[in-house]
Amino acid sequence: MQREVPFKAQKDWRVVRYTLGGIISFAVLTQLLTYLSLVALADRPHIAAVAAAGLVSLLLGTPLIVLAAVQSRRAERFRNQVNHVVSRDSTTGCITARGLVQHVDRLERRHRRSGDALQGALIHVRINNLDEMAGSFGPQWGDELLQFVASTITTSVRRDDIVARTGPASFDVLLAGASESDANEVCVRLSKALAASHFAADGKTVDLALSVGGVLFEGSIDLERLHRLAASQTVVIAEESASSPELARLPSA
Repeated sequence: MQREVPFKAQKDWRVVRYTLGGIISFAVLTQLLTYLSLVALADRPHIAAVAAAGLVSLLLGTPLIVLAAVQSRRAERFRNQVNHVVSRDSTTGCITARGLVQHVDRLERRHRRSGDALQGALIHVRINNLDEMAGSFGPQWGDELLQFVASTITTSVRRDDIVARTGPASFDVLLAGASESDANEVCVRLSKALAASHFAADGKTVDLALSVGGVLFEGSIDLERLHRLAASQTVVIAEESASSPELARLPSA
């Protein structure tokens, strides 16, 4: 009975065969070019040697440079794909905490180059009964609730605001460039939208327990301090309450 050669072994042998073929072909081509140069410039052997070396270098260097450029572009595309995967939350489609850090880094670099002052706000949203709801109806409904809240947040803030899932049951919204009045307006609109939202799991209405808090900032963006202060300022929102959380201000470092 004939034993089948594993596919990986066949592929490895094919690579070795192509490599050896390329080396032999290049060696033959080198000798041929050297011979032709010496024949064409028999009375000038030094010039013939230089010409042969130049042709060989050109034939060898050009494909290598092209190959290196192609591989570099492939590696860059792969890095971009990896960064996109790790910076996006698979459940909600929002960026992750790592993606938020990367966004802030790019934002601060742009502002350092332009010299413009940086201001804005960070709004924190937390689902207080996510674990309870997932335990009662199943983890798939926990994911559905996360997607529902993420969609409500995204449609309630400005187009350029960044919504990030920064915890198992929490989201941060970065309002870069927002004035105090703009940030308060967004916070009020978001709070009202969340308070008025209704979620049903397996056909049963679920009473959502949501908390919202926020903090204003000027200058550099210290995400850790902003997140910690915004989370500490959260208040539970309810449909019957018309009030919204008051935005705190980040104290000077």
